[in-house]
Amino acid sequence: MLSEKCNIVCLMYVLAEYSDADHILPMREILSKLNSEFGISPDRRTIYSLVSVLKQIGFDISDYEENGIGYYLRFRLFEPGEVRLLMDAVYSFPFIPPKHTEDLVEKLQKLISVHERRRFKNLTVYKQEKKTPNRQVFYNIEQLDDAISREVKVRFTYLRYCTNKKLVPRQEGKYTVNPYGLVFTNENYYLVCIKEKKRRVSLYRIDRMSDIEITDLPLDPQDEKFDPKRAVSRAVYAYSGEPEEILMHCDVRILDHVIDKYGTDIKIREIDEDKLEIKMKVSPAGVKYWALQFLQHVEVVAPKWLRQEICECIKSNPYF
Repeated sequence: MLSEKCNIVCLMYVLAEYSDADHILPMREILSKLNSEFGISPDRRTIYSLVSVLKQIGFDISDYEENGIGYYLRFRLFEPGEVRLLMDAVYSFPFIPPKHTEDLVEKLQKLISVHERRRFKNLTVYKQEKKTPNRQVFYNIEQLDDAISREVKVRFTYLRYCTNKKLVPRQEGKYTVNPYGLVFTNENYYLVCIKEKKRRVSLYRIDRMSDIEITDLPLDPQDEKFDPKRAVSRAVYAYSGEPEEILMHCDVRILDHVIDKYGTDIKIREIDEDKLEIKMKVSPAGVKYWALQFLQHVEVVAPKWLRQEICECIKSNPYF
């Protein structure tokens, strides 16, 4: 038998789980829910008092005097549309394993009433076969975040797919890296780091890591101007590398795609009614593959070495 001290918690649970603007709970239904869910039977005066306390500490509860029916929790931390958006995101991210996906969606639904959850029956589910089978993802994030905060190196086994579609170690030994940050790009989480005794920024997919080990080794000293997060923020398609000035011509029709990918920190000049000149400073490796994707609509003008690499890719096209 629960003590009277639990009454306010039990009442809050009932209001959060079963009430909303379209499902106002009369007093008799509140009492019934408290009895069936928790086996407690407070009287009406106790409910009045508990509702008053909940209001005093900030919960927005509509009462009988206001609506003439009963009680419901008017304000929640997340609106139903916001919960739907978060659920869609969890379902769509391939780096979240299937079991964790279902667990997260269930937790998100607890933020709204049982009645509002029924509206999500038509939710489109991301194909589960595209979800990572690596169940260590969330543990990996916690471990890496801890190492970044402590400013120490980490070791991990990096995985790749083999022909039997199973994840296996990419090499025999572990990678040892200096971790600097976590970044989400191209629907995956990456660790921003520099390999031990190296200078170039690397990105490793967190869902491809296993057996992470936090060491006691301090980070390698870097150049004072080194800013890995800034470098990564300018990367495209998760390719690292120093940003360079890029000049390209593109069709006006794909300007939306340009801004979606590179943001608004670019310079635009109209060449004519159909063509634009775009100048920006980003990682060239990413531009190469992006430009090939929009081959009919984009021409990289500079730097010349990047233009030449794209030309070589076109010449080696197996479809010709």
